Amino acid sequence: MSDLLAPPLVMAAVALLALAGAAFTLTRPATSDAAIYRRRIAGTMLGAGAVILGGFAYALSSWGSGR
Repeated sequence: MSDLLAPPLVMAAVALLALAGAAFTLTRPATSDAAIYRRRIAGTMLGAGAVILGGFAYALSSWGSGR
């Protein structure tokens, strides 16, 4: 069970959820200019978080002890 909760796996799962949130946010229709702006900002932030967490997950899994 502790292998399932290893930090790289948890970080990768959160990165995938953030990426899914970004895709969902960016594909929603918006009715006003302010809504379009908010949607793009939120999608960009979620996408950036996904890239950063995915990079950290990769680094943790490849630079871990014993490798």
